[in-house]
Amino acid sequence: MYLMKLLEPFQIKDVEIRNRVVMSPMISNLATPQGYPTDEHIAYLSRRTSSAGLIITEYTYVNKRDARGSPNEMGLYDDELLPKFSRLTDAIHGRGSKIFVQLVHVGRKTRSNLIWGNSPIAPSPIPILDPVKEMTQDDINRVINDFARASERAERAGFDGIEIHGAHGYLVAQFLSPATNKRKDKYSDGVAFLEELLTEVRRNVSIPVGLRISVTEFDDEGLNPELVSKIVGRVQNKLDYVHLSAGRDGPLGASMPMYWRRPAFLEYAKQFKRPSIPVMLAGSIITLKEAEEALEVADAVVLGRQLLADPDWLPRSVRGEPVRFCIRCNQSCRGFASREVRCDINPELGWEVLPLRPGSGRVTVVGGGLMGLEASRVLAIRGFRVTLLEQEDKLGGQLNWIKDPWKKEFLSLLEYYERELSRLKVEIRLGEKGSRNEGIWAVPDSTQPRFQSMSGKEILIDSNLFAYHDYAFAWSESNKVAITERSLRGLDRTRKHLLQEAYKERGIQVVEDGRGQVEIRDFRRTQPTIGMAVARGYFMALDYSP
Repeated sequence: MYLMKLLEPFQIKDVEIRNRVVMSPMISNLATPQGYPTDEHIAYLSRRTSSAGLIITEYTYVNKRDARGSPNEMGLYDDELLPKFSRLTDAIHGRGSKIFVQLVHVGRKTRSNLIWGNSPIAPSPIPILDPVKEMTQDDINRVINDFARASERAERAGFDGIEIHGAHGYLVAQFLSPATNKRKDKYSDGVAFLEELLTEVRRNVSIPVGLRISVTEFDDEGLNPELVSKIVGRVQNKLDYVHLSAGRDGPLGASMPMYWRRPAFLEYAKQFKRPSIPVMLAGSIITLKEAEEALEVADAVVLGRQLLADPDWLPRSVRGEPVRFCIRCNQSCRGFASREVRCDINPELGWEVLPLRPGSGRVTVVGGGLMGLEASRVLAIRGFRVTLLEQEDKLGGQLNWIKDPWKKEFLSLLEYYERELSRLKVEIRLGEKGSRNEGIWAVPDSTQPRFQSMSGKEILIDSNLFAYHDYAFAWSESNKVAITERSLRGLDRTRKHLLQEAYKERGIQVVEDGRGQVEIRDFRRTQPTIGMAVARGYFMALDYSP
């Protein structure tokens, strides 16, 4: 029943969307420093129309003064950008989907060097990164006008709708949340600001206008389902839909890692009083079953990282074909101070403009770890007849070394490759060694350290290597284990926070430093990862010629 519902069209105002799958707005850094979409950006978004009837762009800043939050963020601050944005909307429409632009002012969630040397502004001068200036009435009027002008440009550029970003602790959310709004004037009621903003936007456009809002901020002083229900109830006559997400300033937020339940925010959405306008729900929706659960409380499901991992999620799921499920590692898809979005398990992400050249004949791939599995997949798609050799008695390589119980999600990747290579008719020979002069040598130059059993020891882990982070769980069963804080610094902060909570449950201490009977001290600038292995296999196969 719900699969049929997922495939049904639905309406947002007068816009019909062909199914109930929505691509979540996610920072990509694929735009230019000036704020317009590149060909790579357009190809990346267009590729997701295979599943999504509606694409919502990443947050797009409304002025070139104090609204931007990250480098290479999209911006609709000037008319001269419109031709490039029209190129984006044309590409999405040509593939049968609709596209909304998400407009944002980031408020205090920025740094001066990102906003052209200006000071961050916010409803109240509560710093989070750089010092913050409290908004005056002139600032408020100016920002509302910026949203209105950006909305006009969005309609002229061919966008089908506008989403006001009122979630994740950005400016609108800073007004709405009691935790960040300490004003004493009329805007102490943050809905007053939102109402004025929505009124001015709607006065200037005819396309649908929606609101993204955090149904919880994971903070007793912040937004919660009851308060969000009241906020949406007050403004729903000015909205055409509401989009529920979660989080403010972290560590808990919209992109929950494998240590959090799936779907991520369903219990909070169930406490939200459903309005008379359409509701969208985001949060670790990965399988069809989870989409069905979300459709019990929402009109459409919002997929983010899952569409990064597999843009063909919907057609593959419907046909019963193997799906590359997001493993929620929060590695390459997070943290954008100096790089573009990538996905550890989908090496095509960000490289959609690269063609796969057809091939023919036989090719042997040596190595049945992730590098060899990905190389075999791509070669088979190119048209080669592939034989994969693996000296062990099973596929997966270092993926089989995982000891972290929460990382069982990672094993879905191995199941995907086994099913996909079978579908592509790749011949797999286990227990058979190959040599470097056979086709493609897909054996890693270095590996994570192997697990060693220990009992009755005091173990100190002072290492950034993922393997040792995993082995801590196994060692804790018969040893006293501690791990240093600096060992976890390279992790996404949400993953780090929840991993520390998981350690606490198992009696593993997180310490500044210490000593142990067994001390593991091993820091490396680079280490073997899932993402590196998969990407290496992809490019090997992409470039291969007999």
